[in-house]
Amino acid sequence: MKKAERKKSIKKQVITCAVLAASLLLPISTSAASAPYTLYQVGSTADKATSTSFGQVYMGGSTDVDEAFKWMIQKANGGDFLVIRATGTDAYNSYIYDLAKSIGKPLNSVSTIVVDDLIRAGSDSALIDKINKAEGIFFAGGNQADYVDFLEGSPALTALNNRINQGIPFGGTSAGTMIQGDHVYDSISAGSTTLDSKTALNNPYSSLISFTDYLIQTPHNNNIQTDTHFEQRDRMGRFLTFLARNIKDGEETGTSAKGIAVNEQSALLVEKDGSAKVVTQPGSTNAAVYLAKTNKAPATCISGQPLTFNNISIYKLFNGSTFNLSTWTGSGGLAYTLNVNGGVITSSTGKVYGGNQP
Repeated sequence: MKKAERKKSIKKQVITCAVLAASLLLPISTSAASAPYTLYQVGSTADKATSTSFGQVYMGGSTDVDEAFKWMIQKANGGDFLVIRATGTDAYNSYIYDLAKSIGKPLNSVSTIVVDDLIRAGSDSALIDKINKAEGIFFAGGNQADYVDFLEGSPALTALNNRINQGIPFGGTSAGTMIQGDHVYDSISAGSTTLDSKTALNNPYSSLISFTDYLIQTPHNNNIQTDTHFEQRDRMGRFLTFLARNIKDGEETGTSAKGIAVNEQSALLVEKDGSAKVVTQPGSTNAAVYLAKTNKAPATCISGQPLTFNNISIYKLFNGSTFNLSTWTGSGGLAYTLNVNGGVITSSTGKVYGGNQP
């Protein structure tokens, strides 16, 4: 179901750019204060087109996973890497640029675009040109509502999907992962309120729940709903509610709804053929990725009543576990089943989050 009409929020800020030729870490001039975004760049300012290979990164938030970025860097093959965000700084620039050099795969440049005006930026020709010339694109964390406002129906989204189709590596973390499925919990109706599992399970049609469908298109995100900061913020209940809504709202059938939920400091790396593996940041706690598939429609998914939704298949992946999104089968993980009755989740393992690696 498409979300209700809503007014886009506009972020405005006064930008003062002092352009110093000696420092490529400072903002590059973007038509002075009239630009709807701020551009920061490190490396060469001359474009370099390279041959790339596709890959998709679903990262769960918190500390970034170095191995995921190394994987994207190799696929970008010395080209120009672009980070897009709606808030924040240029901190990714030096991190990615230095990481690339450390593995002997230097990039031509790393740029960060901070979108300041969500309405105008999606049609900005210079921003679209940066997307068209990027050999890798990554969406930072933040609020997925901002990304939906920026991308939905825009020429920037068309350019992004074209570059993905042309085979560049693409990914995101936290909010940057939330926007990657066919079905996006857009958090627009929630505003500044965080949707928790209890609220979602007790009323699947809570006013806090709204969706945007079919935004970003990748080779293997069909039928997918995503969630992040997963076990750390106890989001299984809302994730299952999202899957139930995908079915009830007519976007999926009882057997087609699927989901990818990612814990913090964890990432799922997906190849063009659908094969995927999990990598995690050293020292992480409860690092894992969850793959969900429904087997029947929810029995009760209506406004004002607790959810009843049974026989949901879960496959929990750990560091080094593999999965194939084409066949929906995995290795090295933990398979179990969840049921929801009257808003209460039960598990075939006795634990909602499955337990440890078998």
